[in-house]
Order: sequence, then structure tokens, then C-alpha cells
Amino acid sequence: MVHKIAYAKFDLAIHIKPKKTADGYFPVHYIDCQIDLCDKLTFENQIEKIEVICDEPTLPVDEDNFVYKTAILLKKIVDNKQSFSSNKRLGAKITLLKGIPIKAGFGGGSSDAAATLLGLCRLWQIRLDDNQIKSLTRELGKDFYYSLHGRLSEVVGKGKNYQVTALSSRLPELWLLIVVPLSEKPSTSWVYEHLDTKNIGRNFDKIEKLKMAILKNDKMGILKNLTNDFEDSVLPNFPIVGKMKDDLAQVGAQASIMAGSGLAVVGFFDSLKKAEEGKNKLKSRRGLKQIFVARPIN
Repeated sequence: MVHKIAYAKFDLAIHIKPKKTADGYFPVHYIDCQIDLCDKLTFENQIEKIEVICDEPTLPVDEDNFVYKTAILLKKIVDNKQSFSSNKRLGAKITLLKGIPIKAGFGGGSSDAAATLLGLCRLWQIRLDDNQIKSLTRELGKDFYYSLHGRLSEVVGKGKNYQVTALSSRLPELWLLIVVPLSEKPSTSWVYEHLDTKNIGRNFDKIEKLKMAILKNDKMGILKNLTNDFEDSVLPNFPIVGKMKDDLAQVGAQASIMAGSGLAVVGFFDSLKKAEEGKNKLKSRRGLKQIFVARPIN
């Protein structure tokens, strides 16, 4: 039996260039970290069958689940390698316990996929080469590739090719208050389809300033240069995002930013006490599904 923890991804900066590449994708530039919200996965051997069991009843456990999809893709890679021909009966029972908010902007499915790859490679005693990992990345996406590396990192993507570079710095102490609305966006693909291309791609200078602030351990410089190019496109369709940002400001957040492609919003506080006080003030507000206090993992 193998145990893995999948940590939530949090984007401190999202910069999207407004002109698509020839393959139809927007070039992207991110600064990502992980926070201490997590899912827990357990992997057990069984013959041939891939089975996913999840404690969250709203999540599918078939091809629409990243854990299942990753396991099937990995099994195909193993089965296609002659050196592993004796392992065609490989299977796994995977138990997933959810702690990361679902469809909220924290890459939980992608983080679970990365943990699944690492867990099954250990369980089945196999090792993938770089080309095989890149092949999986083209199927599973940027957040999957980032989650394989983790840490405080710069992520650059063109088409389905991604580069992750760890930043040789630590974040200062930051406490996060995460508010998740009852409303859900249709999908990340939907957000990309509704991008207001006139209002994206203008904040690359903020990424450079953010990197410098991180290097200098400049907390206020970090908070001033948070940026998310998805926000202006999401706000007109989901005004709850703007309301949550206003609510966080009212309870003392020093800054706030939408998580990924939404719809959760993250407020920044300089102490656990202030974050908890903010949580207590907001927990009775209408329209909210979940509220968490968290912090980045250094």
C-alpha cells in the first residue's frame, strides 16, 4: 500500500498573452505555490482493474476523474513497453479523500493526477522517462506538470509544452482566508472561451516585480503585484467574485485575488489571529459554500 498527499495549487500571478499560438492555445506565464489544503490518496494493488473510491459523492470515479484517467494512461504506457509485458495484469484500488475545494481554482484534480502518477509508479515499481512524462502532460495539462514539481515556481506554457522553474526563495509568512461561493463556473475551458482579450496580457511587469519582491522577502511588494488575467473576464459573468473581494477587504484583508480561473477568492492576512477573525465574521454571509484558513507551503 502506498500513501500520497496532493496539495492545492495557488497562483500568485497569471499572465495570459492575448494572441493564440498556431495550435490554438494562449501562451501563459504563472507564478505558483502550494498551500496546505490537501487531498489524501491511498494505492493498493489488485489484478487488472483500475478502481477509484472517493468520499465526495459529487465527483465521478470514471474517465471524467483525473485520478482514473491518469491511472489508465499510465497502465497503457506500461502495457506498451515490451520490458513490462509480464505486467499486463497490473491494476489498482485508489482511495481519494478530498480536502481541496472542488471546481474552485486550486487545481485539485491536477494535483491528484500528479500524486496518482507518483503513487502508481511506486506501487508498480516502474520509472518513466522524460518523453513519457511529456506525453502524459499533453493529456493532463499545465497544472498536472506543475504539481509533479511543486514548490514556489515560475511556470511558462506555449501550446501543450510547459516549463517549470523553481524559484530559489521562500515566501514570507502569509495567512490566507479562502472563500468559496455556492456558484460554480461551467469549466476552465468556458473561462478561456470567454476571455476578454482586450484586457489581458498587460501585467507582465507585475510578474517581474513579484519575483523581485519574493527574492527580497518583501511582503508588501508581493501583495501589490498579485495579478490574475482571468479576473476581468470572470467578474461580469459572476459578480459574486467582486462581492467576495469586497467582503474580504471589509474584514481586514491586505489584498485579495481570485484563485486560478475561479470562483474562489483568497484574502491575505498578516497573522493567523486576523485570518480567523475574518473567517468568523464571514461565515454567516449568504452565498458562500466554504471558508478555509490556509498558508503557503515553503
